Amino acid sequence: MEQSISRRNFLTGAAAAVAGAAVTSVVGCAPNGKTSVEADTSPAEGVRWSWETKPAPISDADIVETVDADICVVGFGSSGTTCAMAAAQSGAKVVVLQKLDQVITNGWCVAAYNSQMFLDAGQTYDLAQIYNDFANLSNGRDNPKVVQTFLRRSGEVIDYIIRQTPEFTPVMQESGHTYGWYVNNDMATRYEQFKKLLNAVADKAVAAGADIRYNTPAVQLVQDETGRVTGVIGEGKEGYVKVNASKGVILCTGDTSDDKEMLEAYCPLMLGVQSMHGAPCNTGDGQKMGMWAGASIDPAPHTMMMHFDPTWMPEGNAPYSGIPWLRVNLNGERFGNENLGYQSHVTQVRYQPEMTAFQIIDKNWDKHAPQGDYKHPNSHSRGTADPVNDWKSALDRGAIVEAGSIEELAEKCGIDKENLVATVARYNKMVDAGYDEDFGVDGTFMTYNGIKEAPFYAIKRMPGVLSTCGGLAVNEKLEVLDESNEPLGGLYAAGNASGSYYGDDYPLFITGGSHGRAWTFGVLSARSALGKLDEPVDTLGA
Repeated sequence: MEQSISRRNFLTGAAAAVAGAAVTSVVGCAPNGKTSVEADTSPAEGVRWSWETKPAPISDADIVETVDADICVVGFGSSGTTCAMAAAQSGAKVVVLQKLDQVITNGWCVAAYNSQMFLDAGQTYDLAQIYNDFANLSNGRDNPKVVQTFLRRSGEVIDYIIRQTPEFTPVMQESGHTYGWYVNNDMATRYEQFKKLLNAVADKAVAAGADIRYNTPAVQLVQDETGRVTGVIGEGKEGYVKVNASKGVILCTGDTSDDKEMLEAYCPLMLGVQSMHGAPCNTGDGQKMGMWAGASIDPAPHTMMMHFDPTWMPEGNAPYSGIPWLRVNLNGERFGNENLGYQSHVTQVRYQPEMTAFQIIDKNWDKHAPQGDYKHPNSHSRGTADPVNDWKSALDRGAIVEAGSIEELAEKCGIDKENLVATVARYNKMVDAGYDEDFGVDGTFMTYNGIKEAPFYAIKRMPGVLSTCGGLAVNEKLEVLDESNEPLGGLYAAGNASGSYYGDDYPLFITGGSHGRAWTFGVLSARSALGKLDEPVDTLGA
């Protein structure tokens, strides 16, 4: 007798086991435009969070269609499209349940190590040192076997996907491990090109036989008497669709950042921060279903991707958001060391009045931040290939404010004038001394950050939510684990639906790491479910 685990209202004793755990999210909205979580998010009596309420099973009598498959992929974004393509090209019968009516993604670049194009260009890698740097940022919270699975196999996976999409030419980034996709060297096209690329991957999955069910959010996992996941139920326009998945269900449902309750529980620092999501549908559906089935979740707090770039502000981006120029808040006060890692910059600004800060620099901005001068192991300097024109573009759009005096700059930006004048004067004194006695910025940078010659410039910076990075616990086979650290059976996770990876800080030195993990684990989870994990993927789709 199978038992279903769903989102309906059925209180269980699972609340205590789930409290304090971590979660991740889904890639899309329900057909009526609402996220599934909106149906009922009120916690039952005696529990803190709504997901502590284990839903009642959906009756077989309510199922309008039953489909037999080898693999059911839940979610159709960066990990879901690559997962479906790999599963179908491996010979599996594949069904995909996707909440929205289209492929959904946020981002533009993908990291991989030992991929062929970089090897051919003479790039070499010390994977042990890369893992060491990763682990230092994780503060011991990562699963080394899971991280090393990415480091060892990301190259072959991205080579496979590049072969499958010959109409899209990858551009090797200066990081030495990152690919982007854009037209005529125009970075402004990168997001749209990445979306087109994923749609091409989706087309490959369909061509290989995958059955894509759009507007059909998954609402419950199905388990047998042993607890093994045997399928998943989706909610289509005509009613419930049950997909029996003989080899496995793979959750590729994204992060939790569009669910306010989950942010409160697992990443409260991002509450109230503007989301960068075009479709605010990352509501943790896959993780909730996993928890109801008995899965373990990364403990809070979750790693966050809360950045300045890309910006949600209407004036658009300005370059150099990671450069350690003077930063002040609306009170005109300097509030921290400007040479910390990029996420630390953003976190500092999150705590400032109105979540707002300004970088302040003078007419010599181009000498203060020439290409290649600023290096930090965990930061985005956010330089530009065309400094003069990009600076002018930002000025024209209002992303950079220019003034003839510090007083005028304060007035234009709404900054406390008296405090800003005093802050700049003290800052310049420390620049001349080459020593930051207030916050300890490296004197190397202090010596060329003076704010002395008009015109003066201010660049407004406000954080934006990209994603949370905590999910269902997995092993190196991408099998979802229970509270005893054992595989549930039949359930896999990839991308931000999977956990056991990031720790205290997102490793920005792995540029494109989020999508790199999504692609790698999307493909490898399909191969794992089919018993082919140890086989190379170089013959797939040939």
